[in-house]
Amino acid sequence: MSRQNFTQNLRLLCSYHPSIAEVSRRLGMNRQQIMKYLSGGAYPSASSMRRLCDFFGVEEYEIVMPSDQFRDIVRLKPSLPISAELAPPVVSSLLKLAAQQSSQLTRYTGYYYEFRYSFTTPGLVLKSLINVFESDGLVLYKSIERLRRHGPGAPPQPAAGTDIFKYLGLLLQVGNRIHMLDQEAIMGEELSHMILFPPYRSRISTLLGMKMGVTATEAHEPIAARVVLEKIGRRVEVRRALEHCGLHSANSDTVPASVLSYLDEPGNGGPALLHAHPGPKS
Repeated sequence: MSRQNFTQNLRLLCSYHPSIAEVSRRLGMNRQQIMKYLSGGAYPSASSMRRLCDFFGVEEYEIVMPSDQFRDIVRLKPSLPISAELAPPVVSSLLKLAAQQSSQLTRYTGYYYEFRYSFTTPGLVLKSLINVFESDGLVLYKSIERLRRHGPGAPPQPAAGTDIFKYLGLLLQVGNRIHMLDQEAIMGEELSHMILFPPYRSRISTLLGMKMGVTATEAHEPIAARVVLEKIGRRVEVRRALEHCGLHSANSDTVPASVLSYLDEPGNGGPALLHAHPGPKS
């Protein structure tokens, strides 16, 4: 059944591009091989599957989901690569810097849990999943948020797929700080930015810093909070990892005491969340 789902889902993904020839050219994959995948005559190897998923911006477990679920959850939009020659100088400079750093930034590849106070649901800690990976000479990442509530007294869960938000981003290092800049992957109407302290040990376990974004309310207020990234491995069972993601009470056992201590750290003035507002109208 997963093979049949894969074939249907791949057809959907390819439909966002001008032609199969264009897909094969950008993938660097033989057109006849892709046609075999689309007809159900062949199934990709592990390495080919990874290439396909990285190109289309999906996870391996997603591309074999039932097609109706895949369509609802992914709802991919086509995206075009930015040419460094055509981009404005500042963008071109950042892309070149990120490409030059890729070999040193690969130490950050792997899966992380992200912890921070929810921008939209005050008092609850949002636990999300991040995958940092290398692709086409850059270190990129995909973040998946689930806004379902965990624990006793949680309200009824949203319909399948409606509580999932995805972000695609770029990782680079500037001024001895790690910068992670991403865009919401479905509507493209939200950017967020993390600035993290690099680890001072060879083994990466946690990354600490600040995250800035906007609330999901109509006001779309700029907002910032401390953030903790906890590394959980180079490879994980994504479905199982996502089961632990969502909104958690601050005193829940699912939020490590060390994480909560940093998120609530006193000093440096201000509450756990820092809101901005437009001020009085002139």
